Amino acid sequence: MKRFIILFLAGAALMTSCLDTEPLDFTAPSTWYSNQEELESALAAVYDPLRNCYSVYLSVEFSQGTDECFSKESTPKLVPYYYNYDTGNNSVKLVWQYLYKGIDNANVLLENADGADCDPALINQIKGEALFLRAYYHFLLTAYWGDVPMKLESTKSAEDVQSPRVASEKVYEQVVKDMTTSLDMVADLPSIGFGGRVSKQAVKGILARVCLNAAGRLGKPEYYESARTWAKSLIDENVCSLNPDYTDIFIKLMQDQYDIKESIWEVECYGNLESTEMKETGQFVAYYTPMYSKQDYLEDNVTKKSIARGRGVFYCTPQFYEYFEDGDLRRDWTIMPYMYRNEAVFEQIPYNEEFRFRWPGKFRREYEINLPVYSWGNSTNYPLLRYSDVLLMFAEADYMVSGSVSSEALEAVNKVRRRAFGFDPDTPLAEVDKTDFDADGGFMAYMQKERARELAFESHRRLDMLRWGIFLERMHEIGNELAAIPLKVVDPETQQSVDNPIFTQSGSGFPMNSNPTGPEMMARSFLNVSERHLLMPIPELELSVNKAITSNNPGW
Repeated sequence: MKRFIILFLAGAALMTSCLDTEPLDFTAPSTWYSNQEELESALAAVYDPLRNCYSVYLSVEFSQGTDECFSKESTPKLVPYYYNYDTGNNSVKLVWQYLYKGIDNANVLLENADGADCDPALINQIKGEALFLRAYYHFLLTAYWGDVPMKLESTKSAEDVQSPRVASEKVYEQVVKDMTTSLDMVADLPSIGFGGRVSKQAVKGILARVCLNAAGRLGKPEYYESARTWAKSLIDENVCSLNPDYTDIFIKLMQDQYDIKESIWEVECYGNLESTEMKETGQFVAYYTPMYSKQDYLEDNVTKKSIARGRGVFYCTPQFYEYFEDGDLRRDWTIMPYMYRNEAVFEQIPYNEEFRFRWPGKFRREYEINLPVYSWGNSTNYPLLRYSDVLLMFAEADYMVSGSVSSEALEAVNKVRRRAFGFDPDTPLAEVDKTDFDADGGFMAYMQKERARELAFESHRRLDMLRWGIFLERMHEIGNELAAIPLKVVDPETQQSVDNPIFTQSGSGFPMNSNPTGPEMMARSFLNVSERHLLMPIPELELSVNKAITSNNPGW
């Protein structure tokens, strides 16, 4: 999609640098940032790392390796979701570089925007978006890496790459300060009209997220009050609301439509033609879908061309499947209840009831309308902030502040819950509404599963588990449970040993009599996790260039 196409001007590329590269020759800022067109082009360069990072790295490689799903690849790749990577890992290096590139682009823009010959109000809005994005990139860095260099001025010389790590606590303080400042500078979401740019509503929602992470990761409960305040402020505006149909949110995304009441902020992806033109596509959809190809258009009116459109990388865990209650309509949307006849036919083949290792289904490519498509990606935007997330963040923060479940928190949870069961989210319904959490093991136990049910595959789960302090324990628990699943069971009717029906689904591809076996294959990433995976490693290349960083994270 779409409205805010991310393009670089050649000169803009010369004005950027990463921490781990020597600065290139610079085009003097005075030669541009002189008018509205140049400011908007510079702002596009600040947004660009969102697509670079969320196309596949933060949407898939960093965010998976949780209780949501596991890779079914027979040979593990060196990617973060296998927990088999080292300090030289390319994905880790690239995300680090992209985020610091975005920060530097933001700094250059902030330092030079006031000299442009255009409306001061527009300059202020552009600076607000750049300031927020600089803060957001710092938030991602400290959330994944802990103590990191904090860059509040642009890179002007080779010496500027020598930046020491700053305590995560200080980074969070600066992030909150900058985001708060940006709130009065950016525009309202309704006036923008689409979710691809930073709005006041996006700022409030992301501030709530930042504060929840700070509270958990830093052990500073005072941040819960701030998280509650920001989420409640957004709710009280009555600008945003839940889409009555959960599935419609993702159908709209697949069809390049905006739904700004629910989907508040999105990563803009653009380009879906198989050609030599620049493509700013998102690749995450191809990962979160079954393996298949589509052969329904003519390339040259003679030859049909097959485009690989689904990679079939992940299976959902049976534990995630069991998180859903009977009647929760989100389950059979988030976890596909069927597979395709074959790689070129969309005919739906229902899964056997016992089979629990189903494909992710939230982003379904059969709903795409813009064909032909680029083989590795498409124009589907990636949702960064949805209103349901805001409601759940408010409820959690409110509970952590008060120590009890208030009526406001209960209503926020029940709005999300009513929609999940197919009812009007704003109309109380005794048959569905939660009133007592004691029988379910407590409010937080419910919330930890509810955020998985509502927000799976939207890059929240790993950071959520880390801030709750349950990551290592839960990962090992699931790994042991998967490894213990027997390959053979006794048929109760014949009393004969048969393949365990939990594995037997036509096309599932589980190895039953090879190395690794199905249980071993499923469990490997969960059992690979150790204490060192609480933080990403500082990239090896960064350590070789930035001598001000004298040590890596624990275990690396």
